[in-house]
Amino acid sequence: MIESVRKALLILEYVAQNGNNVRLQDVANSLDMKKNTVHSFFKTFTELGYMEKNDGTPRYRINSNIKNLIPPSADVFKLKQYFRPILKKITEKTGETSYLTVQKGSSICHELICEPDRNVKISLEPGKDTHLKNSALGNIFITYSMHLKKMVSGENCSKEDLRLLNEKIAFIQQNGFAIETEQFKKGQNCIAVPIFEGMRLVAAIGISGSSDTFNQHEMFKAVRLIQSYLSKIEF
Repeated sequence: MIESVRKALLILEYVAQNGNNVRLQDVANSLDMKKNTVHSFFKTFTELGYMEKNDGTPRYRINSNIKNLIPPSADVFKLKQYFRPILKKITEKTGETSYLTVQKGSSICHELICEPDRNVKISLEPGKDTHLKNSALGNIFITYSMHLKKMVSGENCSKEDLRLLNEKIAFIQQNGFAIETEQFKKGQNCIAVPIFEGMRLVAAIGISGSSDTFNQHEMFKAVRLIQSYLSKIEF
C-alpha cells in the first residue's frame, strides 16, 4: 500500500464526512497525523482545484471539482440498454448505419451498431477500439476531453493538421455535433452527436452511410433526428 495515497484518501474522507468545513488541527488530531503533513496535503488539494479555504477563517472545504473523480452513473451496460431501441428507430428512419460509441481511455469503442436491412452494409465491429482521427465520433470525444486532445495533438501532428483539428473542435463546440465528408473513409459520410449526463460527455451517437445517399441534406436531417431523441433522455 502506498502510504501517501492512503493518507490523502483518509483526509478527503474526513473532510467530506465531518461537515466539510474543517481546520488543519481537526484533521491532525482525528487522524493522528502531524499538522504540517495535513497542511501539505491541503495545499496540494487546493492547487489541484479540489479544495478551497473559507475566506477569513482557518477552515477548509472540498469544492465541487471533486465530482470530476466520480464516474457518471450511466455506465456502458445502462447506456446500451437505454439506447438499443433508439438506434433501431434511427436506422429505420434514416436507412443508414447507426452506432453508440463510448470512450475507453485513449481510444473509443462502438458498443452498439444497428445496420439497415440491405445488401451493402457499413463494416463496423462492435466492442473493438476504433480510430479517433478524422472521424466524426473521434472528434466529438477529442473536443470534450483535454487528455485526448493533448494526445492527438502530439502524435506527429503538423501545424496544418492542428489547425484543421481546432477548426473541427470549434465547429462542434458551436453547433453541438460533428460532421465528416469522406475524411475517414472514401465514399463514406458520417455525423456524430454527443450524449451528456449533466455537463459530462458519456457517449455519442453516430450515423454513417454512403456519400451517394447520405449527402449533406440527409446528414443534417439525421442530426436533428438524434437531437430530438436526446432531448427526451432520462437515464
